[in-house]
Amino acid sequence: MIGKRKETLLREGGMILLVIAAIALSEYFFFQLWRLDWHAPMLYGGDGIYWVGQVQRSYGDLTPSLGWPFYQPPSPYDPNYDLIYDLFVAFVGLFTKDTGVVFNLYVLVIPFANALAGYAVFRMTGMRRWLAFAFAVTFGMCPYVQQRLAGHMMLAAVEFVPFSVLLCFWCAEDPTFGRPGRGFFRNPRNWLAIAFAWGIANNGAAYYPYFTCFFLCITALCLILRDRRMAAGVPCFLTIGEIVLWMIPDFFPMVLGMINGAGSTLTNGVYRSPIGADIYSLRISSLLLSPNGYGCDKLANWLQRYFHLLATDEGPMYNENSYGYLGIVGILGFLALLVLLFRNYNWQAGKAVPVRLSDRLWLLGRLNVAALLLASIASFGGLIGIFLRFIRGYNRISPYIAFFALLAVGLWAEWYLKNHRGRGKAVFTAALVLVLAYGYWEQQGLFKPKYEEVQTTWYQDAAFMEEVEQAAGEDAVIFQLPYMKNFENGSLNNMWDYTLLRGPLHSDTLRFSYGAGYGTENDVWYKQTSELEPDAMVAELRAQGVAGIYLDLDGYAVEDQEQTLQDLIAAAGCSEEDVLRHESGMVYYIPLE
Repeated sequence: MIGKRKETLLREGGMILLVIAAIALSEYFFFQLWRLDWHAPMLYGGDGIYWVGQVQRSYGDLTPSLGWPFYQPPSPYDPNYDLIYDLFVAFVGLFTKDTGVVFNLYVLVIPFANALAGYAVFRMTGMRRWLAFAFAVTFGMCPYVQQRLAGHMMLAAVEFVPFSVLLCFWCAEDPTFGRPGRGFFRNPRNWLAIAFAWGIANNGAAYYPYFTCFFLCITALCLILRDRRMAAGVPCFLTIGEIVLWMIPDFFPMVLGMINGAGSTLTNGVYRSPIGADIYSLRISSLLLSPNGYGCDKLANWLQRYFHLLATDEGPMYNENSYGYLGIVGILGFLALLVLLFRNYNWQAGKAVPVRLSDRLWLLGRLNVAALLLASIASFGGLIGIFLRFIRGYNRISPYIAFFALLAVGLWAEWYLKNHRGRGKAVFTAALVLVLAYGYWEQQGLFKPKYEEVQTTWYQDAAFMEEVEQAAGEDAVIFQLPYMKNFENGSLNNMWDYTLLRGPLHSDTLRFSYGAGYGTENDVWYKQTSELEPDAMVAELRAQGVAGIYLDLDGYAVEDQEQTLQDLIAAAGCSEEDVLRHESGMVYYIPLE
């Protein structure tokens, strides 16, 4: 018995190592990691800059340098519902404080976590090892994950999505799961559920806990309507309660802010439109249309033209909701689950032993269509968004739909292989392997960092800020132009959001005007001062002890750039030789002393 158990563990461990090796090779070839400089972050633009900043914030190196001359830390009462990220950065930080290394490791480890979580759940639902392996790597590197890696890494980290679906299965299938009473902790699944709840609560920027609770509510509704008693939904409600309880500490800072009179900083002072949930809703077409043209270059070019028309003609209704393509295998599962909705079936989950494939497909089909009803444009999510504006990116439900679909195909394949013999089984296995291999290959290539461009900018910024530090002196205050509010300012001419963080990221001694919480004293002063005429602006800056102006011309219209530079130099009363110029020719430092 012991020998058999040891053999099983060795085989399981070997397959896990194979999953890790497959993801490592996939990242190396499809992400072109031979071009990566580990000391420079692979992403350094838009939201990528924000997340590079988050690495330094985790070390405490960035926040004290932002929001001057009236130092006010950005978002002091912001809720923190991504503790998994913080724990990872803290762990890596025990070995290195190199921003590039930590950032790159965080990005690259995400597909590993996704795939391993997928493998665990596929195995726990009864799939054989090689099937679990194939579907795990497909999920770990699915299109949604790749596209989110380019800026929304916390959303690319979908490792707890599989466990969310597993909890729905347990609620429906295990009569002893989630039942309060003396025997509660005798069921190991209840212990696991508590652990999963913590992970779900601290994953996906509050979106994934929200969606998980929604799917648990749908599962509860199915059970209550079938059994005609409210008690049938208790396991689901208890699991929801566990997730919510784990989230409460994440919101302590926000509560403290409200007590201190700072108000709710749930969105960091950013206005959320009541139609945001419609603008960033799910597009079913995005689930089905491949950015890669299903592996055909001509079809890819045609679809790219279509996507371009959507972006230009529909404007605000085509945005990040383009991220969601399910892949070939995912499409098959998604469509199959929709078709099965029209089948008349008596759902016996929790009453039939062993668990039946048809019962699981029945539940997955309901969860799948519920996701569409919640998240699609002009659906129930849009109604909820009128009141709950913080949750607006309903397209971010896509990884759940992807997992429903992959799990459905995987469970059906396992059933077929278990119940068929002979030549038919061999033909099916060969066809399945070909489809899985093609589907995996077809969905790659969506994460394409501009390595050399990023590295050039990163090192140019470092060299420029070293000059600024020498010119300004230690602890000097730097005023940054043009004004951009901290957190979701939006692009300004040719300057993307968070671009003004480039300076602070490369300085250990200077202090900067950018980065105070929106609407704070420093932020109001920063905005008002930036709107003054050059002479009045310089006078105010000198009165506040500001050492110089950091000017990014990308934030101005092309025809105004040179005049803006010359006006500020004239107001500062310095010679052009004293002005420091970034190698790009677009960023300048104008001394005021």
